[in-house]
Amino acid sequence: MKNKGRRLFLRMLGHAGAALAAAGAVRAANAQTSDHPLAAAELRDGLLRIGGAGGNIVALPSTDGLVMVDSGRPEQARQLKDLLAARFGDAPVGALFNTHWHLEHTGGNEAVAAAGTRVISHENTRLWMSTKVYVEWEDRRYLPRAAGALPNDTFFSSDPQPIELEIGGERIVYGHLRDAHTDGDIYVSFPQRNVIAAGGTATAGRYPVPDYITGGWIGGLIDATRTLIDMSDTSTLIVPAWGPVLGRGDLEAQHEMLSTVRERIEAMALVGKGIDEMIAARVTAEFDERFGDDAELFVSNAYRGLWWGGRMRGIVA
Repeated sequence: MKNKGRRLFLRMLGHAGAALAAAGAVRAANAQTSDHPLAAAELRDGLLRIGGAGGNIVALPSTDGLVMVDSGRPEQARQLKDLLAARFGDAPVGALFNTHWHLEHTGGNEAVAAAGTRVISHENTRLWMSTKVYVEWEDRRYLPRAAGALPNDTFFSSDPQPIELEIGGERIVYGHLRDAHTDGDIYVSFPQRNVIAAGGTATAGRYPVPDYITGGWIGGLIDATRTLIDMSDTSTLIVPAWGPVLGRGDLEAQHEMLSTVRERIEAMALVGKGIDEMIAARVTAEFDERFGDDAELFVSNAYRGLWWGGRMRGIVA
């Protein structure tokens, strides 16, 4: 089995073309110009979801300033500041949570976080933002971010969790979702409103693609989805990475999809099949209508994340 595992790993390395082509299509679909309009919709009791800036943004006014979750793309930072000013006047941002390091969720940090703003994240998010990163599946290089964009209030996986804050009378609960979309994912919960911002661990109309380069993998996404399900009830609103708000039933559907696709990928890998065969076999077929047209990238990244972490059940490399 040891030799077989090595042969399978070498075969896997030969399928980069399909992954890069799929990633290019996703980047084109996600491309937004600086004049792309932002839209704000109230979730509950003054808590807003702002869409159109790349990733979803959550904003809540408080007596200690605005509380925000994520800051969108840098291209939309000026629009975001204008929208916040129109809605909340000159209220400063008191706390900004970054759910993970990706640019569509942290690109507006410098614009909205003034001196004194708490920028809260997992330590891994700060580390990825502080270094050069080549993300193979996007064929894109990211440079270290400016000091003003970096989180300044981080926690480690080993720290006691969940972590609770009170900001302007608002109770906020957050914690790590280990090695899921990335290795620095966090959730941010607003218990008084029964709303959870899930970042890249939950998606609407798209597959939750694991970024295996920075620690994401399908098994971690399965665990993270289960954690979010256990935190929610039938009236909980889940704010995903992008797109409309989800409910508990959507998380249950995502958990079923992730678990099923993982089993299928591993079953095919055990008999020597690679990414191209998995895509041709349509291992996501019954889920494509719900989760969108980026199945190829999802399958490719899920497979690579299993290999890179040595997590492919039944195979010894």
